[in-house]
Amino acid sequence: MENRIAAMDAMVDNATCVVSASDGAILEIIAKAVQSGASATFFVSRSQAKAINAWYWTPERRKQLGVENVSPEELHKIEEELGLKDAITFSNRIPCEKCGHVYGAFEFLQQGIRVHGRAGVEAVLGMENTSLIRVNPSEVPVCPNCGENITGSGRASGEDIQGGTPDGPPAGGHWYGGTAAYAGCCRAT
Repeated sequence: MENRIAAMDAMVDNATCVVSASDGAILEIIAKAVQSGASATFFVSRSQAKAINAWYWTPERRKQLGVENVSPEELHKIEEELGLKDAITFSNRIPCEKCGHVYGAFEFLQQGIRVHGRAGVEAVLGMENTSLIRVNPSEVPVCPNCGENITGSGRASGEDIQGGTPDGPPAGGHWYGGTAAYAGCCRAT
């Protein structure tokens, strides 16, 4: 118990909040964050992530956003070229406005390694009891072919979307997730 309290104390010291609540309360907190447009990252239990994904990723929403299961060919490419297994199960595919290259699950993970480092990505994917959920993430997909931000109708600065999301995500938004450790993202729609 003392180790857990010391770990929480260290996290809070780094401007992080630790919340302990019932599964229903956690789902309500995350739903309110999604609906408000606030950007946050939640580390939740696997059962909480499953409930959140069931609430958010309805068949209707997946269809609306063009989210599909990642193809076996792309999963093989992710494993062979990036060395990541069971890293992502669903994603949409969006074209770069400048060169037409299509950004999908492979490019998302490739960008994740570039931005956060291989060790950071592997640490998230290696979590055994925890799932990471991004709410209204601000990162913008960057085309690996030409280096331009893929923003759709969004306004970008560097690799972040600027401003809130009162009308939902930009048309060019990338949607992803679906593993036990990396449950994915939820955005105001």
